[in-house]
Amino acid sequence: MRRRRFISTLGSLAGLAGSGRLLGAEASVGAVIPGAEAWSESLMLLHFDEALSNGISVRVSRYPDQNVTWVWCHVLFEGQLYSFTECRLPCTPARNTGELASGRYDSEGIGVRFSRIGPVALLESIHLSVQTRCHAGGSDQDGPGEVPVVIEASFSPASSKGNLPAGRSEWTGNVDSQISVAGQRRRLTGIAKAHEQVQTAARFNAPFTYSMTWSETASFIATASPIRRYGNLEIGGIDRAVRIFAPGAPGVVRPFRVTLEDGEILNGTATRVARYDVPVFDRLWNGNIVRVELGSLRLIGMMNDWRPEDNSFDL
Repeated sequence: MRRRRFISTLGSLAGLAGSGRLLGAEASVGAVIPGAEAWSESLMLLHFDEALSNGISVRVSRYPDQNVTWVWCHVLFEGQLYSFTECRLPCTPARNTGELASGRYDSEGIGVRFSRIGPVALLESIHLSVQTRCHAGGSDQDGPGEVPVVIEASFSPASSKGNLPAGRSEWTGNVDSQISVAGQRRRLTGIAKAHEQVQTAARFNAPFTYSMTWSETASFIATASPIRRYGNLEIGGIDRAVRIFAPGAPGVVRPFRVTLEDGEILNGTATRVARYDVPVFDRLWNGNIVRVELGSLRLIGMMNDWRPEDNSFDL
């Protein structure tokens, strides 16, 4: 059934895009005001194969009171990056709260949709469906590109993370996805990472570096910002709180240091494999797909930056 649905989606993509119903941003939507408090909610799914040749990074952020939805969709396919972002999309007024038995993150006509099954404390699964057109490369321009992309993915959580801010949930687990880029298809399975966050505080109000990396037996998730430094290191099912995440300045090879709650210090290095930028307000958010060495751990994932020129780096 799932494969038939995926093939049907491939066949309908060209017609939807040609009609303008798939990728039309609305001129009448509201706007997110930098620094202003407003209810917002976001859901993200991230997965790459161990070779860092194929994978997905998809995020939908909703501002129901402002009638605005942001969509970020990035695909790594046979070593090539494809990008679609849009911040001028309408948003329904309903709120997704973690206590609800289900959640829905999408925007009418855009072709990117998340659904969450189960409350965040008892998450059962997250499903992602994408029908869009991406730019080839890590484009920093909003709007559709020329390359048709289709994704059908299901995520099942295996571990929830601790030591997180209120309103934020993070999981690692298993994903099964079908990806098509320009008609070429690939199935991906393996470890993935997802998070959901709701808040009224302004988003992107302070600079930060955010790491989300994993392996078959471990995960490292942490944030470094002038206003907070926190995170979680899980090894073999055992959680350890991160007290300080101290990254070096952005670069192809980036050192960092992790101080755990019990005082143990681990040194790490993140090596960039691919990079893309996303326009946010009048700046660019920087996404970096990385391979990480942290102590004896070997991880893959992302280490991302917002306003690194305003952040402080200790190494």
